[in-house]
Amino acid sequence: MRIKAILICIVFLFVWTITIPGVKADVENGWYITGISYDGPIIAQTDTVFYVGVVEAKVKNGEMGELESATAVTDAQVTAVFTKGQEKIEATLIHEQNGEYKGVVALPTAGEWIVKIKAVRGHSEQRQVNPTDQKYEAEFTTPLKAKDPENNWMPVYLFILVFVVAGILMLMWVRKRNP
Repeated sequence: MRIKAILICIVFLFVWTITIPGVKADVENGWYITGISYDGPIIAQTDTVFYVGVVEAKVKNGEMGELESATAVTDAQVTAVFTKGQEKIEATLIHEQNGEYKGVVALPTAGEWIVKIKAVRGHSEQRQVNPTDQKYEAEFTTPLKAKDPENNWMPVYLFILVFVVAGILMLMWVRKRNP
C-alpha cells in the first residue's frame, strides 16, 4: 500500500511538470540595469556606498524573444542622479567586477529621494555615435529614503534602556526573595 502511494505521487509530479508550461518572458537585445544596492542604511550627510549591476541580454532569435544569455557589461559609463525637489546630486560610478559598478553619495537632507541610474556605452572622441547604440543604453529609476543623522543612535539608546529596566527588575526580584 505504501509503495502504491509513493508511485502515485511520483507519477503525479511527473505529469504535473510535463503539462505546466515554463514561464517565458520576451526581452530585447541590449543592456539592462539589474538593480541598485547599498552597503547599509542611507543616512543624510554621510557617505553612502552603492552598487549597480549592468548586463547585456541576448535573445535566441531576432531582436526580441526568449532570453538566451545575459553577460556582465564591464565597459559602460554609469551615472546616478539623486533628486529631491530642487536638490540634485550627481555621481559617477566605477566598474568594480563582473558588471558591478560602485558609487559614493552623501545626500544633504533626509527624506524621500528619487535616483535615476543611466548606463551608456563609452565613446571615444573619434568614434561617431550611431543609431544601434540605443541597444547599449539602459535607465533605471527608483525611490529611496534617507534617514536623519540623529536617528542613527535610537537603536543604541533603546538597547541600553532595555538593559537598565532588566537590571532594575532583577534587583527588585533579588530583594524580594532575600528580605
